[in-house]
Amino acid sequence: MKKINLANRKEYILELQKSIEIQQHIIALIESYEPITFEQKVCHKYVIEGSVKNVSDMLNMEGYRIEGRKYTSNDISAILIRKPTDDEIHEIAKKAFADNKFGIRYLSL
Repeated sequence: MKKINLANRKEYILELQKSIEIQQHIIALIESYEPITFEQKVCHKYVIEGSVKNVSDMLNMEGYRIEGRKYTSNDISAILIRKPTDDEIHEIAKKAFADNKFGIRYLSL
């Protein structure tokens, strides 16, 4: 029978607890967030949807256009990778976008 290293187990549990706290913070932030600018709206939709295609489809259905044409996934990606300007949702969206490119489908800080 394999012996459990209690110190390692406790450290692992503490890491999980911190991860849960971060996720709870992100959820509370998303639920209370009121986007003002178009960029904020894009970032907010992205942290909810987790897909640039879904975000571009939603914006196009809402009638948004860029230079007279519909938004594409590349347009949304360009907004997400910009340097965030004191906006925690944009920071989360940028990190989630980077994680999603590597196949990590969760939000983290």
